[in-house]
Amino acid sequence: MKKRYYILTAVISYLFFTLSNIPAEKIISLAEEYTQLPVKLYGVHGSLWNGGADKAILQGQPSIDNIEWSINPAMLLLAQLNAEVKASIKNQNIIGNINISVGGSITASDIRTRIDAAVMQELIQMPLGELDGIFNVDIKSLEIKQEGLPIINGELAWENAKLTLLDTVDLGSINLLIESDENDQLVSSISNTKGQLSLKGKVILETLNTYNINFRMIPNANATENIRQSIDMLAKQKISGRSIMKRQNDGSYLIKRKGSLRDLGL
Repeated sequence: MKKRYYILTAVISYLFFTLSNIPAEKIISLAEEYTQLPVKLYGVHGSLWNGGADKAILQGQPSIDNIEWSINPAMLLLAQLNAEVKASIKNQNIIGNINISVGGSITASDIRTRIDAAVMQELIQMPLGELDGIFNVDIKSLEIKQEGLPIINGELAWENAKLTLLDTVDLGSINLLIESDENDQLVSSISNTKGQLSLKGKVILETLNTYNINFRMIPNANATENIRQSIDMLAKQKISGRSIMKRQNDGSYLIKRKGSLRDLGL
């Protein structure tokens, strides 16, 4: 088994070092001709070692622009292709490390970006309201699976968070800790500071299509009367015959729901 591994590693390394002298544009062109790449690259330049592309298009997704990559040759000895990648999505810069194993598995680490709230709202296709502020995203590790949800460990901080529905609500600084549990579900633990509302709870993605929310919201002393009235109105609304939230004896509002993301317009 080890002998086969070393032979495969040697062959891959030889091919890679041979191809590294060929312009990246020719290599990508050959790959597109003989394989079905999930992404279309435009304006490819540089070499296989250090190159880039003006744009990448993935069907149904926003374009990725100003792509640059730098491949780590040492990882070839482990039969892995590893590269630091820089790019931008809707003029929001992103950087991270991408790793592809000889078996075809794709992982990433140290993915960092800073995204305007308006752009984030467009990316997640949020159907209601208007977001304001800045999202700082720090994904420590990511593993893409052939089926089901990806495995993620990371953090998202929403600074100067504001949400406008009927009125604009100052939510302060919101922190989301994102991790995969033992059941391969994505668990987001949510909390905030310095807002007109205190937020605390969890949102769980059980599958690609289903969610589970257990979330508590408390109006703070600086919450306006309009905000309090709006929350009371929302508490009386229903989705699929169920209340959106329920007022508790301590004055907080409990949001406890399970269902399909399609019911939320996502």
